[in-house]
Amino acid sequence: INDGTIDFGSGGVYHRGGYFLPGGHRLLSAAEVVRHSQSLVDILSKGDEVLFGMWWHPQWLLVGWHVSADGVVIDQRTEPQQGAIGEFMHEDGQNDFEWAPSLEEFLAALADALENGRDFQHYRPQVDDGCLEWDVILDESGG
Repeated sequence: INDGTIDFGSGGVYHRGGYFLPGGHRLLSAAEVVRHSQSLVDILSKGDEVLFGMWWHPQWLLVGWHVSADGVVIDQRTEPQQGAIGEFMHEDGQNDFEWAPSLEEFLAALADALENGRDFQHYRPQVDDGCLEWDVILDESGG
């Protein structure tokens, strides 16, 4: 419906509110989904085979983006977890698809967190200066 959210508008004005997804990710446009996902496939094809399926997989679809190059991913592999939503961690490869088993359940969990003041995974929603943000919830050890 909205084809993603912007990070910088005309005149180079930064739009902090575009990064409204958990973890400070912004929703990519359709063109950005294609461009960013293909870029990661290209990087993977030039790298170590060990990275295949661990760091990135050609059947993952990057739909959210963080300024640190992390992202929100939909797993499109034809395995039991097909359609699962997770977080791509660019630097350490600690990717997981634990956010939700489907896009529908992901959106329902986000709505529940926002409507009822609940945590989503290890994030807690809050509004700061009119923008939705997600604080990281630290475990008891501080990590």
